[in-house]
Amino acid sequence: MRLKKLANLGIAAALATTGMAAALPAAYAQNAEVEGPKVKWLLSMWGNRRGFSEGVEGLAAYVSEKTGGNFEISIEYGEVLSPSKENLDGLYIGAFEAAAFCPMYHPDKTPGLGALDLAFLPISTLEQRQAVVEDYYKQPAIQNEFSKWNTVSLIGILMPNYEAMGTGEAPAKLENLKGLRMSSAGGIGQLMSALGVSTTVVSAPDMFQSMERGLIEAATFPYTYAFASYRLHEVSDWVTDNWSLGSMVCHAAVSKPAYDALPDQYKTLLEDAAVAGYEHQIAKYKEVDVTNEALFEKAGLVRVPMSDEIRVAIEEAARPSWNVWLELANSKGLPGQELLDSILTSAAAQN
Repeated sequence: MRLKKLANLGIAAALATTGMAAALPAAYAQNAEVEGPKVKWLLSMWGNRRGFSEGVEGLAAYVSEKTGGNFEISIEYGEVLSPSKENLDGLYIGAFEAAAFCPMYHPDKTPGLGALDLAFLPISTLEQRQAVVEDYYKQPAIQNEFSKWNTVSLIGILMPNYEAMGTGEAPAKLENLKGLRMSSAGGIGQLMSALGVSTTVVSAPDMFQSMERGLIEAATFPYTYAFASYRLHEVSDWVTDNWSLGSMVCHAAVSKPAYDALPDQYKTLLEDAAVAGYEHQIAKYKEVDVTNEALFEKAGLVRVPMSDEIRVAIEEAARPSWNVWLELANSKGLPGQELLDSILTSAAAQN
């Protein structure tokens, strides 16, 4: 497992602290060089550089440093290479060598990978999610899903667990959730609806104004960075504390012809680089959490722990959404129960 190689890499702290491969000790760079031909890959990404993309950034920095710049992965932001929803298609036809994609954007294209997005999976930390993702990539059905799109998995793009933040009375009891107007999408939105929440979908840029005007009372987002990015703490009264409602996992993949063309030492290098990328992304999230938690405390947000009553209700509400995914997976010829069980087994092994 890539995760087990962390102790041997020796670079995670430098990457996590600075975010720059140039900051690595000169002696390490000299000892760790991997000889090989000049290779340049273009990786299609949307938006700007942010926490979401730091794993890929860390991977690219590691590869460049290890090869003295001979192996370059150029991350092209802003959908300059392809719209985000068409990145898999671009990889399939070889329009570029690598790309990020999210199964939630096109669930019919990669239904197997969609299991990682299910609400309230028993995954509480980013490190645990990293291990689960890497284990899941090894499942034959998932490898076949990547192959279907003429790709090879590169690295999972992690997001923190979702929490809820809102105005008015804190949802300390299940009855407080009934009728609460909340922006929440995907599997987490389905989960909240099952609890009696009145869910809608508001675009992230409109979230602050919608809450300020009382059009919605709450929202679910990855904790902490998304709430702080859209300043929701400035108009909120409370935030859930370690409810861990679930998350979504996106992925970076490589065109199989581009991967096959690499010399063996570069293929091995990519495995180590993925470990460095995960470590870098997780460290960046934790770094910004310190700043954001201070902002939330200053804003006077009330922390809302999960009561036993709410936990039981969420567990019961999550099962139907899992069953919906199972039906979809089975209809696509995938071993749905086997895949879901593999996630649950992997998650339990990390506890």
